[in-house]
Amino acid sequence: MPTALSSLFPPRPTLPAPCAWPLSLIPGAVHSTVLTKALNVLLAAQIQQGEFEFLRDRVLVINVRDARITYRFCFTGSAGFAPRSAAHPPDLTVSGAIYDFLALATRREDSDTLFFNRRVVMEGDTALGLELKNWLDGADLETFAGLLPPLLRATQGLMAAYERLSSRMN
Repeated sequence: MPTALSSLFPPRPTLPAPCAWPLSLIPGAVHSTVLTKALNVLLAAQIQQGEFEFLRDRVLVINVRDARITYRFCFTGSAGFAPRSAAHPPDLTVSGAIYDFLALATRREDSDTLFFNRRVVMEGDTALGLELKNWLDGADLETFAGLLPPLLRATQGLMAAYERLSSRMN
């Protein structure tokens, strides 16, 4: 039987509008610059090994619907990822809620399930989208150097704690 608190802990949470509002005030170029700098640090070894050549000069857009954030960037080769302006039309757009992107990154949920249930949606060059999805599915994120594995483990732990709390409230 649902409790009064169950509405505060839905099985798949979304970012509350009051939290998204300040994020939406930050220009998209700033969001994209921060993301590309983070990707270049977290994925430095994979960039140098050429793992992202399939993305070279392809403009990717990530829409985080509940946070009202749009990231625009491309892979430029050995220099890594770089932000792109809205003047560059996207080759691939991927949309979803923060929770679903985290579930995809931490592998808490199968990517095929997320895409099939349209919780994460790809639009544009579907062959490019499939190649990106296959890279995500095939990458052994625990073998990556640097901060990525501990960040993913911490995110995984937070999501597991939330899911336990949510299941008790519902």
